Amino acid sequence: MKNIQEIIDFLNKVGVFYVGTVDEEGKPHVRPFSFVMEWEGKLAFITNNQKEVYKQLNANPHADICAFSADNIWIRISGKVKLFQSVEANKKALEIMPGLKDLYGDEHNSTLVHFYYEDGEVAFWSFESANRPFKVIPLK
Repeated sequence: MKNIQEIIDFLNKVGVFYVGTVDEEGKPHVRPFSFVMEWEGKLAFITNNQKEVYKQLNANPHADICAFSADNIWIRISGKVKLFQSVEANKKALEIMPGLKDLYGDEHNSTLVHFYYEDGEVAFWSFESANRPFKVIPLK
């Protein structure tokens, strides 16, 4: 899907993006991530099932991603994510980012989990866009 690839290309270009979640008390939490991929036409990211982000997304599946590029463009992705586990998805993630093998070993590591956006919206913004998104992409 072209739109998903455009989002992935942007996030890969910036290198680090931030994922926002909410804890059980309603407090926001934001942390850096650096890996996304397309999985079955969906925007997906990975984490470890021992981390707080995993617990927070299971309790409240709404997540935002935000990133800013050197050329003054930023992205905000808002939506609902869904957990999935797949040896094939793990294999693809390890191929895309071989450094993950140092953390997870091989594709059979059960602590490596994936979330994909079930739905939501992506907005690209720029200082030149007069505080309006210059491109909005629905995630379905």
